Amino acid sequence: MDVLLLKLTALFYLLATGSFILYVFLIRDSIARLSLAILTVGFLLHSSAIGVHVVQTGYPNITQFREALSFYSWLMVAGFLVIQLKYRLTILGSIIAPLAFMMALGEFAFGPGHQELPVGLQSYWLAIHVSLAFLGNAAFALAFGVSIIYLMQEHRLKQKKMTMLMKRFPSLETLDRLNYVLLVWGFPFMTLGIVTGSIWAGIHWGNYWSWDPRQISSGIVWLFYAVLLHGRTTGLRGRKAAVLTMVGFCVVLGYFLSGGLIFPSRHGGSFD
Repeated sequence: MDVLLLKLTALFYLLATGSFILYVFLIRDSIARLSLAILTVGFLLHSSAIGVHVVQTGYPNITQFREALSFYSWLMVAGFLVIQLKYRLTILGSIIAPLAFMMALGEFAFGPGHQELPVGLQSYWLAIHVSLAFLGNAAFALAFGVSIIYLMQEHRLKQKKMTMLMKRFPSLETLDRLNYVLLVWGFPFMTLGIVTGSIWAGIHWGNYWSWDPRQISSGIVWLFYAVLLHGRTTGLRGRKAAVLTMVGFCVVLGYFLSGGLIFPSRHGGSFD
């Protein structure tokens, strides 16, 4: 049942992607409302799929790489819908919807369906650790999208060529502040994700740090965002902040994909 719901989710994310792209070209409020409605339906289907999975298996669908993609995209869409309530940043959907759709495709591209939960993962630490880590990653994904919009707006302002779409963007100051807010939320979540993961590792493996590839890459990403956030609190803003935020998200994707596909890791594996 959850597989069918996930297929419908992917379909609605695809439809939302097309609708948001249409909005970029036509700039009509009716298309904006339609795009948000389609994405919301996709999100509700996605939520139902996750709920059904938990009921059927007894654990959240976050233990395999394909399941992690699903959870990541779900949090990302949820974050966008929350941002939309306050900032009315519809254009951000043209970035988030395609990302969500590609991740939805990844859910079917990597591995089989349900597998028995490894003994090492049968712990309440699973939901705590993974949820915190992915909340941080989702915030960084949203900050990435906001940074793209900031650079587009800044470029047009410098050229003094404001399109109808650009006139609907928030001010550069508002976009820069939103970027900062997302970093402020994302970094503590990531930090707590790493801390809870280390505590769990100490309980299960007997040592808090084992130089697992995912631990190493997580540490690198944490250091990058620590430096970036420090820069933001000491005056870094505008174009440089936006560019570094985009670089940071690319680093996040790099460690996420490498940990799940390239380098052997206890994450998403046997966890032995």
